[in-house]
Amino acid sequence: IVLIQLVAGILAFVYSEEAIDAGHSGFVTAIANYDTSKPSSTEGINWLQKHLHCCGIQNASDWRLEADKAKVWITEHINDVPDHCCKRLSNQWNPTPKCGEGQALGNSPIINNEGCYAKMVRWLQTYMPLMGVTCLVFLVLEAVAIVVSFLLRSEAQLKEPIRLTDITNSQGRVGQL
Repeated sequence: IVLIQLVAGILAFVYSEEAIDAGHSGFVTAIANYDTSKPSSTEGINWLQKHLHCCGIQNASDWRLEADKAKVWITEHINDVPDHCCKRLSNQWNPTPKCGEGQALGNSPIINNEGCYAKMVRWLQTYMPLMGVTCLVFLVLEAVAIVVSFLLRSEAQLKEPIRLTDITNSQGRVGQL
């Protein structure tokens, strides 16, 4: 576990830019494979759009521009965006059904127009170094705990074991405290 934390901490620093670059191709693939009949193909992009309050890669029009790469949903909804792109009212967790119809044409007041890629990049640039530092701090704490446990174990082995007959209480009775 300690080795895994060391590797994770180092990778968080070294490969943060590569993670950002991989995110773009991941978004393109997610949009191309978006198929509402297969929830596994929509859950990731829907979660991002819902929680990051974003739509598409660069903006909502990506749902229209990526139609040439699309396999299912976009070809049938050429001017639409998924409902998870829509802005939610303060008292509403899920978007209004069919609110994304016809919204891929340009800026719309009812959808989140900022792209998910830019928001994801900002999030990674903010939190990747923190994740790396956290991994390394826990690594140091675990290393200290391992050293202390070895020291305590060796100290315990050096001492003579206590026998029950050696224990006496204030009244001189053996073995009863």
